[in-house]
Amino acid sequence: MKGSTIGRSRVAAAAFRTACDSPLVTAHLKTLAQLELAEPNEVVQWQERRLRRFVDRWASAVPYYRENPEYLRSSDRTAAVLDKETVRRSSAAFANPKVPARQVTTGGTGGRPLNLRISYSSFFSEWAHIAYVWSRAGVRLNDPKITFRGSSLGTGFHGRPMIYQRTYNHMAVSPFHLSEATFTELLSSIRDLRPVAIWGYPSSITPFALWAARTGPHPELARLRAVLLASEGALDWQLDLFREVFDAPPIRWYGQSEKVVFGAECPRFPGHYHVTPTYGVAQVINDRIIGSGMTNAAMPLLRYDTEDGGALTPPGLMGGRCACGSPFAVLRDVAGRWDQSLVYGTHDEPISSAALNFHDEAFARFDRFQFRQERRGEVELRVASAGRVPDSAELEKARCLLQHRVGDRLVISVTVAAADDLLSRRGKILMIDQRYRPGQADFSAMPAQPT
Repeated sequence: MKGSTIGRSRVAAAAFRTACDSPLVTAHLKTLAQLELAEPNEVVQWQERRLRRFVDRWASAVPYYRENPEYLRSSDRTAAVLDKETVRRSSAAFANPKVPARQVTTGGTGGRPLNLRISYSSFFSEWAHIAYVWSRAGVRLNDPKITFRGSSLGTGFHGRPMIYQRTYNHMAVSPFHLSEATFTELLSSIRDLRPVAIWGYPSSITPFALWAARTGPHPELARLRAVLLASEGALDWQLDLFREVFDAPPIRWYGQSEKVVFGAECPRFPGHYHVTPTYGVAQVINDRIIGSGMTNAAMPLLRYDTEDGGALTPPGLMGGRCACGSPFAVLRDVAGRWDQSLVYGTHDEPISSAALNFHDEAFARFDRFQFRQERRGEVELRVASAGRVPDSAELEKARCLLQHRVGDRLVISVTVAAADDLLSRRGKILMIDQRYRPGQADFSAMPAQPT
């Protein structure tokens, strides 16, 4: 790796290492370690007390809950389920004005972005829970990694296929530049990095895995301990591919931008996620995962509908601990909002919908959006806003932000559409309307996505 690239951001790197060892992170990890040794009924009692304290201290100052006090009774499970549309329409009513926070926008899963306020301590809590999951494979937060995901972790790619980010000690590969040339350059760039993990979107890691299988073995990948899968559901054939090519276990976890429920995949039962009691309380109502978060004091969401499907087994319901030893509740049959819909770049390279997500308030002005692709390397962003027509300045700002994100891999246009035109025949928001089929590209070995 070039010294001029690696030599940047020394202060940021030191700050991140300090954050990894901060009391906010270590306290969560210590508590989780203690709870893992507790009996299932003790875990339930601990979490009930923790939720009670959180609600009394933070949620009681939130305007929406003051007007709807049934939410402030943590043991009252008769309060109405809080849907995303209610929060989206009245986001200010869910804010605790006394808590300093950062304004963020969700990735727009399902085509509907959401404005959120995230407390600064919540970011530490998030890293603590990620550290908890990664540690099962012997991976620490600041260990060297190869990352296949967007640039939301810091500096954008600015048209480059990859960048080294000292802050996170990883070589970040642009999800918009997945090509043989990029992969060849990547291997020559990581010889001194000695990565112990690959982290990213399953659909972005897959082309690299297929290429590595075809061109390997590669000694640069011999130290890998885990493949850390984020933001998308992974298919069984992908999990098998990663195990075979990288000789390392896939590690998965479950969560949302709204920060209400977090689950770590069970090492004994794939697709089963142990709900971490330090993060939030999970329920399943009408086959939907409902969560009450306990880490984001700036915008507490109680009995919030994640819009994910699933089934919940409370701790101890099956007679005690899980076969893996955990006393925590289990979420299974999770049907997440992220699919692996793809668009295709200028050379038919696959680009994940997760890479196109939106974390900018400019996109929160639209009630719904959808990507439509009819030609190689060209994508139309179709937007709709209830009761008004977005003006040309809003459309141009959205286009510029997205074009900057994707670089020269896609040509972006933005148009206004009727809200109903963005729905499938069954009335579901369709995030990607894919009408283009790639030719015989390097990634044609990827099995078709299930419908």
